[in-house]
Amino acid sequence: MPNDDNKPVLAIGEVELPRWIQVPVGILLALFALFCAFAAIDMVLLAGIKSSPSPTLAVAVVLILLVACFWVLVKCFRLVTGRKKRGGLLGPTALRVVAVFLLIMPVAGLFTGYYREMRGIAIFQAVIYVSGFFGLRALARKREAIFDEQTKSKKNDGQGD
Repeated sequence: MPNDDNKPVLAIGEVELPRWIQVPVGILLALFALFCAFAAIDMVLLAGIKSSPSPTLAVAVVLILLVACFWVLVKCFRLVTGRKKRGGLLGPTALRVVAVFLLIMPVAGLFTGYYREMRGIAIFQAVIYVSGFFGLRALARKREAIFDEQTKSKKNDGQGD
């Protein structure tokens, strides 16, 4: 979009980390995700489904953990290879889902007696979680607006002349 001086105005985007940081972080995070996946499988195989009060619930929890580990591994692959999709490493929907989980944690603390047990630290954690919730929601809105603007500009470029 031109401004008053007829100079193009660039959209302010997010600053990316350099590749020399992205690759080691992706590798370390992938190793941690693999460790967590093996630990989840180990919970069922070594501890045994029969020792669990609810074998069906144990298998369901392990499957959910494995899906989460696989999702993290996909993100690690994208970090290491440098492949990008629209909306950054995490899209607006993923950011909103993580934000909701950040909000669930302090609410769950109310029902588990965590605040009574940990007092000041628990309140500090709750403030951080709620701040993270609002921060991730704002980042999701920003990424969605940037994507909408890019889509609109591509649409207008195609219709031109």
